[in-house]
Amino acid sequence: MIYLLLIFFPIAMGAGCFVLRTQTRLVIAAAVATVLAQIALVLQLPLDQPARLLGLTLTLDPLGRLFLLTFLAVGALALLATWRIPHGENFVPIALMLLGMTSTTLLLLQEPFVASLLLISTGLLAVLAIVDLPTASSALVGRATLATALKYLVLMLIAGVMMYMGFVLVNAAQPNLANTRISPTHLVLALAVVGFGLRLAIVPFHSWLPDLAEDAAPMVSVLVVAVVNVTSLLFLIVSFQLVFYPFEVVGGPDNQRGMQLLLALGIITALLGALLALAQTSIRRTIGYLVVYDAGMVLFGLATMDKVGVTGALFEAWNQTIVVLLLFVSIGLLERPDGRPANVLRHDLLWRWPVAGTGLLGGGLALLGLPPFNGFASKLLLYEAAARKGGLYLVLLLLASALALLALVRLARERLFGSSEEQRVDEAPVLLGTTDLDRPADRRLDPEPRGMALLTALLLAVCLAIGLYPQPLLSTINEVSRGLTFFQPF
Repeated sequence: MIYLLLIFFPIAMGAGCFVLRTQTRLVIAAAVATVLAQIALVLQLPLDQPARLLGLTLTLDPLGRLFLLTFLAVGALALLATWRIPHGENFVPIALMLLGMTSTTLLLLQEPFVASLLLISTGLLAVLAIVDLPTASSALVGRATLATALKYLVLMLIAGVMMYMGFVLVNAAQPNLANTRISPTHLVLALAVVGFGLRLAIVPFHSWLPDLAEDAAPMVSVLVVAVVNVTSLLFLIVSFQLVFYPFEVVGGPDNQRGMQLLLALGIITALLGALLALAQTSIRRTIGYLVVYDAGMVLFGLATMDKVGVTGALFEAWNQTIVVLLLFVSIGLLERPDGRPANVLRHDLLWRWPVAGTGLLGGGLALLGLPPFNGFASKLLLYEAAARKGGLYLVLLLLASALALLALVRLARERLFGSSEEQRVDEAPVLLGTTDLDRPADRRLDPEPRGMALLTALLLAVCLAIGLYPQPLLSTINEVSRGLTFFQPF
């Protein structure tokens, strides 16, 4: 019964919220209550006790529960953030359905064919959120937004087809053919790299993520990057364990060559993401490329096939869900109107919005793994795994992190720490015949919304608490990673 509620309850509530979508506050409150109910259901669900439904196996392991609870918590906070941050008219029902599809995917990870179809469905839902417009908006969807949505749609469909074909070939291949000249091992690896690379924004399939960050509403980017992408990562881990890794072991040396390819892709993604972030002037695109850098770090940790590296990758993926929410909540607040024309480039954002500016800066430091934020502990594990693989890997990862730090420093110098317009300046002399009507009106500057400032401070506090005391969460991740069987000894 709990499985059915986890699958169908958010979808049913999403349909109800769609009917009442113009009643913004009522819909947001109902959606948050739905997500909290989902969290309660997940806590009651027994672990590692499979159930059968329509011939499919549903189960929730400790790793899935940890990330599912995180996704639901992030979803609830993202829905609360829409109280103040602009969003589309249909965002709330789409978000509920997307969280429901994510829950179903995590319950059906043991069924790779069904999970592939579910990930395609979440991509289609995300496209609807990208092109969504605010309630009663008279504007049309922008050309750039349409291009981003179309690119994401096409790439996610290709990713789904690639993954599905890979699973078909794995099931159809005979073990006695794996070491022959017609072995499908290379084709299966290529399909897996393309399929999961498109979903995780790995180079050279990364361009959709900065476009999404630039053109979509902030909370849409949160759901796609922090929920859908990390769900794809968990699916990749299960695929390594259940499908691709056993098949690769039969292939002998192809296993090692395949993992070397993934290690190289992870390093290239981290380096290129950091370099491209350094070249950006837009806050959103800079953050988008920094997320690409972080995706490369996660892929590298997973490709090490080492307990330290995989634990670091899982820890970094968990950190990413929290940090991405913090970053895009801060971006949404920094983009609030403050009386200046929309085409004026603002350089004093930290002075104008101190809480949001601090959230953006702190979230960037957490994403790069600087102490005392939560990314520091996970990055240390990734650096340790790189050192165990070879000194060159460690040097390249440190170089990527240094370039990403330069990009964040450049962003802060140009957009956060500029001179404030509220500094005292000499008053202009009063000209003869000037009246009060001739003087420009004072620009009214509203303070930051208290609720959003509190949410930003809460997320910053979580990042600091995990950074200062990572051991409880790290112990949990270590415990759930013991069930993974594809670790390679040194």
